[in-house]
Amino acid sequence: MILEDDVFCGPSCVFTNVINPRSQIRRHDLYERTLVRRGATIGANSTIICGATIGRYAFIGAGAVLRGDVPDYALMLGVPAVQRGWMSRHGHRLRKLNAEGHLICPESGWRYQKTEASGLRCLDWDEDAPL
Repeated sequence: MILEDDVFCGPSCVFTNVINPRSQIRRHDLYERTLVRRGATIGANSTIICGATIGRYAFIGAGAVLRGDVPDYALMLGVPAVQRGWMSRHGHRLRKLNAEGHLICPESGWRYQKTEASGLRCLDWDEDAPL
């Protein structure tokens, strides 16, 4: 389990470590790595199944059950969790497109652009720089 800088883990969120646990069988050698990238938010009572990588500034909603990788800035909701949109670094849902086709944060005015490699990226602030 790796948490990068500025990750928020809400109350009672759960991270599993083995896909098929059994109390009488030792499976310590089967622990899977879970990576939560910089600035991600994990909502209260969420369950993160091991082996996932949660992208930068992704937002996992309260009570979600996450079973796989999450793109940067993705909003994941439900059981099982599915992507329902995009979130800004400031924690706002990104809905508004400007004339150039960029998603705009309602608080900061920062522009976000979809990418094939990671999902979304911020055009107005370095991805590795804190706010």
